[in-house]
Amino acid sequence: MNKLFILAAGLLALLAAACNKDDSTAAGPMVTLKVTGLKDTFNLYTHQDFLKVSPVVENEGSYDFYWTLFSTNFAAVNNLGIIKPDTIAKTKDLNYQVLKDPGAYILVFNARDKATGIVRQVNMVANFTTLTLNGWYLVKDNGGTTDMDFIYNGGRINNFIAFYNGGQSQAGAAVQAVFVPQFKTSLTTQNTYSAIIVLSKNDAVIYRVDNGSKAMSFDSNMFFSKPTVKNPQAVFQPISTQYLGFINDNKYYSLTKGALFANAPQTLNGISYTNLSPLTANVALDLGWDPTRKSMFGYSTSTFQELIVNSTNGVNKLKNVNGQLQWMAGYTGSRSVAMVLFRNPQDTGYFYKLNGTYGPIALGSGTVIMNADTLKPQHGLMNATNICGNYDVDLIYYVTNGKVYMMDVASASETYLFDLPAGETVTAMQHVKFPDPVGTPVPVSTLSYVAIATYNTGHYKVYLCPISGTGTLSLPAQPAFTGDGSIKTMIYMEKGAGTREF
Repeated sequence: MNKLFILAAGLLALLAAACNKDDSTAAGPMVTLKVTGLKDTFNLYTHQDFLKVSPVVENEGSYDFYWTLFSTNFAAVNNLGIIKPDTIAKTKDLNYQVLKDPGAYILVFNARDKATGIVRQVNMVANFTTLTLNGWYLVKDNGGTTDMDFIYNGGRINNFIAFYNGGQSQAGAAVQAVFVPQFKTSLTTQNTYSAIIVLSKNDAVIYRVDNGSKAMSFDSNMFFSKPTVKNPQAVFQPISTQYLGFINDNKYYSLTKGALFANAPQTLNGISYTNLSPLTANVALDLGWDPTRKSMFGYSTSTFQELIVNSTNGVNKLKNVNGQLQWMAGYTGSRSVAMVLFRNPQDTGYFYKLNGTYGPIALGSGTVIMNADTLKPQHGLMNATNICGNYDVDLIYYVTNGKVYMMDVASASETYLFDLPAGETVTAMQHVKFPDPVGTPVPVSTLSYVAIATYNTGHYKVYLCPISGTGTLSLPAQPAFTGDGSIKTMIYMEKGAGTREF
């Protein structure tokens, strides 16, 4: 925020020159405004606080008063240099509900002398920040509608979507949500912001994190050519944060940030891509599954890429599979592996660990299948209702009949961990790791839990399970969060940077 203070201070002189105005024609003594009760700087939360000021003015009856507010971003949005203020009050005392976007603003107290028309001003800095950049976003189904509970240090905003959008939650049951960094609605703008895209059965909406507003929705400016069938099924954020992938009605759409979602080709090189699974895994080449051909393939930004098969890389095991895909997950960044689980008609499982680095997965230049396990029908993973991975090590966690297990990928051996409380059904299970482990050097993890969300009679609980040095989990005595509805996705955020889903 220090940069904003400096920017605001540097604009005071310009604003004074641009805004001071003398409407009088008669000569007279210079008007001297004597006022107390004002501060140099106001720091407030947008969508939460009121800006209240009660100045004391000498000879108050000699003036008409009004308040104006200028964004310090005016030069970026108005290349003509014309400063357009918002008049936020026409009274001496100010009681203004802060609903502006976060940022630095210039607050101006204006006093117009009734006799001469001369306006004298006092300029102040108003910094509007938001609570919404730090905390947990719990995306939930709540009686057939979709919303988010936002929980931060010291409080919470229940039904975040409704809170910022006129009391209206998102229509339809919850499907999925993904954190979207560096989103923008114009290719040329430098103004990017953090967002969350939320899918429900009836809609897909991209919400700004800083103010909760809708940036795009399925029916409003999201597609170059809007699909005739509205059936949102999945969304994914590739490791290249310039793009976003979306599956609707088993068809793929891609978005370059600043533009809209575009249709991918439905047929490419004689292969039909019109019946795609919503399951994806993000590695150097984003992986998808074609249930018709029973084969894995790659999403390559706006099109498709078939995996290259050779005699040594193992990709043949991912083509014409004698079974259907049950689950897969990708671990982006330095780990760059994917985990894949298939079930064949005899209920036997094939579990693969894949090399997700660019050479092997995209170019066929090395071994893709790094580990292969065959699981018997009696194996707990073959009966799991919820599965998640561990970003850091080759372990898989899953829930079977209310019990939580761990599987070692190398040996396929499973270990019982604990029972969940009676009557609670798991609705979501994720390894929540912050920050995103992408970059050189890889950032040090400051938060790492396996988050387990349960549901019972209209209410949720979220347990943040610590991970031991050997990878085992323990169930906390009390849930970290509780609320109404059923959790679908959990996202942790600091300073506007959110977590991926592992």
